Amino acid sequence: MAALARSSSGASAVSDARIATPRSLLGYAPTLVLLAIAIADCGRFADTDLWGHLFFGGMLLHRGPHLGPDPFSYAPHFPQWLHHEWLSEALIAWIYAAAGILGLKVWKLACSAATITLMAAAEGEDGAPIVIQFAALLAAAFTLIPYMQFRPLLFSYAFTAAMVLLVTRDNFRGRAPLWIAIPGLALWSNLHGSFFIGLGLLGTYAVVRGFTDLVVGNGVSRLMRLGVITLASAGASVATPYGIDSWRAVMISIRNPMTRQIMADWRPLLVVLSEQLRQPHGGAIFLWFAIILLVAFAVIVAITPRGDDLALVAIAALTGIGALMAVRNVPLALVAVIPVLARHAGLLMRDGVGWKAASTLSDSPDRRSLSGISQAIVGALAIVVLVETGAFSSRIPAAKRYPASAIAFMQAHRLHGNILNYFAWGQYLIWHCSADSKIFIDGRYDLVYPPDIIQQYLDFYNNRSRAADVLDHYPHDFVLMPPPSPINDLLRSRTDWKLIYRDSTANLYARANGPGALLPGEPVQGSAGETPFP
Repeated sequence: MAALARSSSGASAVSDARIATPRSLLGYAPTLVLLAIAIADCGRFADTDLWGHLFFGGMLLHRGPHLGPDPFSYAPHFPQWLHHEWLSEALIAWIYAAAGILGLKVWKLACSAATITLMAAAEGEDGAPIVIQFAALLAAAFTLIPYMQFRPLLFSYAFTAAMVLLVTRDNFRGRAPLWIAIPGLALWSNLHGSFFIGLGLLGTYAVVRGFTDLVVGNGVSRLMRLGVITLASAGASVATPYGIDSWRAVMISIRNPMTRQIMADWRPLLVVLSEQLRQPHGGAIFLWFAIILLVAFAVIVAITPRGDDLALVAIAALTGIGALMAVRNVPLALVAVIPVLARHAGLLMRDGVGWKAASTLSDSPDRRSLSGISQAIVGALAIVVLVETGAFSSRIPAAKRYPASAIAFMQAHRLHGNILNYFAWGQYLIWHCSADSKIFIDGRYDLVYPPDIIQQYLDFYNNRSRAADVLDHYPHDFVLMPPPSPINDLLRSRTDWKLIYRDSTANLYARANGPGALLPGEPVQGSAGETPFP
């Protein structure tokens, strides 16, 4: 409580006087921020969701946000598609239609730039030494590489960074234009369902910051102001074509017990790390960096406790817990953690032998900015990173192999119908086959498909006791699965299904009494090549 009393009301009461005149990387060396942006943006891969986002976005541009019942699946589905990211998909489709693959890359770079720039600005609000700000930002940029992909979540990263900047400025300067959160949440809720993260962040700040004011006797004025803004922002979040159903879509995804079985990025961080350690190219290094940053935050804040940023620490801690629960939350956690980590690392260095070195590197009164030559070198390095990693090329490689050769085989032989498909290929198939075929399931998951359909797919794919029932109960014409799938054992044992095409990526089965089974020379042994977008 004593710590709270010493640091209760913005910049004037902050115990570290350095925060009264904050210094930011944006002023000291903008090219260092540009380098961090280039690093964060250097991974560019198309997963199956990209095909779906563009396809659905094109429909939205022609039909508007209400698409009605799902037209792509023959499995039972909800009467209404809870399309929480409708505006993102419409924007992405418009960009692709106007500027193609290069347009998508520019959009991705712009979202990466917004996120990193806002993170750098938030670091500059809390008085951390420049060298620590850059080190923390660079570590975060590297960790973000696999997450900064062509997905609507890019908007959420930028919005979260903007929200963290606002509350950080309000915390240390006593006031910030937090009212911006109201129209911001209205827009965010149309872009992606993770808008509730912003509401949680704002609500946490209101409660913790308001509580600290009460404890030190500063009254309830800040709590009332923050409470009004939070409630108004919550009200603004239903300003979507779906109204309160936007919230229902979020709750369905969070409460679905099967989400962590089928959606890889919803699985706990440590579980995904253990799985990737067993793979030759699993990307475990990025998860290790995330864990190191989260642990560093917890340890350094524990060593250097301060009452004046308790609300920011609470936000960072909650988002860190969210990252441990689901790997998709890692970027959101980094956005909240990095400014607090930078500040407390600076406090630790100030109290130890490292402060002099940090001051010499970045905080000397004679060095208000990095030299022009140094900035030119760093800027050139950032441009080299962008060019060498393909930021301006006309190609987007796929994150994994897709059944391109199998689909080409079907199209060459005019085979179409209902395809019982591998879940991760669903939206790829919608892009390539929706004109004359339907699929069973795809990555829209519980926004379209009831839980019992998802469970039936899992039973089928894993060749559980009900797998044969799923095969017999629906009007499938084809089954398209990866060769290692457990269900291949059942399909090979059935006389009413016939393998007609195979390669290293996909096995294609047709009903034994269907036209696909009458092709000569089956099963055809194909060759699975690369599958770049589109």
